[in-house]
Amino acid sequence: MEMLGAIMTFGAVLFGLLALYMPIAQMNMDQYAVRVRPRKKVEIVAGEVQKESVLLTTLKSIGDSVIGALPQVIDERSKVLLMHANYRTPAHLSTFIGVKTVAVVVVEFLVIFSGMDILLKVVALGGAAFVAWTMPNFFLSSRVKRRQNQILRELPTVIDLLIVCAQAGLGLIVCIDKVQKEVRDTCPELTSELEQMIQDVKVFAKSVPVALKDMGERCGVEDITQLASSLISAESKGSDISYPLRQQAIALRDKLKRKKEEEASKTPVKMVPVIMAFVMPLILCPMLGPAIITIMTALQPMMNPK
Repeated sequence: MEMLGAIMTFGAVLFGLLALYMPIAQMNMDQYAVRVRPRKKVEIVAGEVQKESVLLTTLKSIGDSVIGALPQVIDERSKVLLMHANYRTPAHLSTFIGVKTVAVVVVEFLVIFSGMDILLKVVALGGAAFVAWTMPNFFLSSRVKRRQNQILRELPTVIDLLIVCAQAGLGLIVCIDKVQKEVRDTCPELTSELEQMIQDVKVFAKSVPVALKDMGERCGVEDITQLASSLISAESKGSDISYPLRQQAIALRDKLKRKKEEEASKTPVKMVPVIMAFVMPLILCPMLGPAIITIMTALQPMMNPK
C-alpha cells in the first residue's frame, strides 16, 4: 500500500509539473514554428473579421449564452441583414444577439425603476422589450442600404472593365479574376464579392451559374442578380458575354441617373422644415416685432385699468 501511495503521489506531482510546463512549451513551439514555417492566417474573403476588443468579446459571450439557451432567437431576418451587411461570421451573429440582449435588459431596467404605476409598468415591459429587441435591426438595415448603394456605384466601373476583357477574348472567370485584381482599391465592396465568387469556383468547385447566383444573394442587390442571370444565359448558350454586359451597363447608368434626378427633385420638399425652423423666424421677427410691441403698448391701458 505504501508503494502504491508513493506511485500515485509521484504521478500526481508529475502531472502537475506537466500542466504547469505545457503553456511555456506551447509558447516556445509557436515561436519555433514561426521561425521555421510561418503559420498561415485564416482569411475570410467576402466578410469582415470582427475586431478584438473587451466590449465586443463581452457581447459575443452574452450572445453565445443566449443562443445556447434559446436557439429560437436567431431569426431569418437578422441572418439576411447580417449577410447583406458583410457581417457573415458566427462571431458577428453572436455579437448582434448580445447587443439585442443588452438593449432589452437596459430598457427593462429603466422601466422597472421608473416612477410609473405597477399596472402601467406591466404593460410597458412587453412593449419596451419588443422595441429594444427590434431597434438594432434598423441600424443594421441602414448599414445594408449604405453598402448596397456603394456596390451600385462601383458596378458600372466593373462592368466596363469586364466588357474590355470580354472583347479581348477572355473567358468569364478569367475576366472576373483579372478585373477584381485591378479594382481592389477603387471598388473594395464589389471586389470582395468577386473574389469570394472566384474562390467558390476554384476552391469549392461550384459551377459558374451557382457562384453567380450566390453572389447576387450575398449582396442583396437586384442589379447584380439580373447581371448574374444574363451572364448565366450567355454562358449556357456559348455566346459573347460582352453584349449582355453592355446592355446591363446602359440600363444601370440610366437607373442611377433617374435615381439622382429623383433625389434632386425631393430637395425642395426636404428644405421646407429647415426654412420654417431657421429662416422664417429670422424674417418674421424684424417684420412683426415692432407691430406686436405697438399693439401691446396700445392695449396695456385697457388691460390694466386704474
